[in-house]
Amino acid sequence: MEEILVKKAGSELKEVEIAKELGILKQAVSKALREARAKLTQIFLMLSETLNSNIIKINVNKGFMVLRNREKLEKMYVIYVPGEGPRVFFGAAEESCENEQFYKRVIGAAVA
Repeated sequence: MEEILVKKAGSELKEVEIAKELGILKQAVSKALREARAKLTQIFLMLSETLNSNIIKINVNKGFMVLRNREKLEKMYVIYVPGEGPRVFFGAAEESCENEQFYKRVIGAAVA
């Protein structure tokens, strides 16, 4: 499922071309893309809730989301890395160093 989403996002290939390349039906590619997008949306929504943030922008097809923390009004950028999961980058560099380990544990718990 993740492989199909990466192929679709990484190139201008159509679903039919991806199906031929992988040797599966087009319907299977369509279903896998729908399921992958739904799961990625669920992960992003769970992270925004866990990090107590509002969603500014979300693009499931490209695998990123921009958040604004409700308490500090700090921007956060979430990027989905295939095979590794979501990675969060914080707008203020000096504060991200203090809380980096805490946020890694929070994100790990949210995705698990």
